[in-house]
Amino acid sequence: MDAEVERLRRLRAGALKVRAIARALGRTQATHRDPLLSRGRCAAWRIARAATGRLRAHPYSRFQRDAGFCVIVTNGVVAAAIALRGMRRRAALATFEAYLMQLERELADVRALTWAADLSDAFGRSQQELRALLTLLDAQIRGEQVPPIVAAYGQSPAETDWPYLVL
Repeated sequence: MDAEVERLRRLRAGALKVRAIARALGRTQATHRDPLLSRGRCAAWRIARAATGRLRAHPYSRFQRDAGFCVIVTNGVVAAAIALRGMRRRAALATFEAYLMQLERELADVRALTWAADLSDAFGRSQQELRALLTLLDAQIRGEQVPPIVAAYGQSPAETDWPYLVL
């Protein structure tokens, strides 16, 4: 099997897992509709879409397969198990941060080894987004006050005291 195809499949599976965890945690009472979880879910979805698009563009049909049923079911079970733990908000965000860090490391590895410039650019933008999100998550876990608009959207440096969080 092509090494790049295998890396992209692993990255897509990791991104889909992070997305499922964010969705499950966002439905709990402690983190209901948390903007950080929503941003993480969207970032993971963009990564999965980029990887899937590259895989579907592969010339060999057996490399073009989407995520399998087992991957989707396993991600749902893992996400449900994490959400059922009944964690408080900080613990839930810390758990999500751990999975997001793992995804960021996988993304960095795939980006470093890819030869396609367009894919590398897309993954670079996603890396910046994940790093900013991880900074916000870390601040929330430590109990620092983050302006709600920054947590939800990431304002421009002129509008916030957190200029390094701009995406």
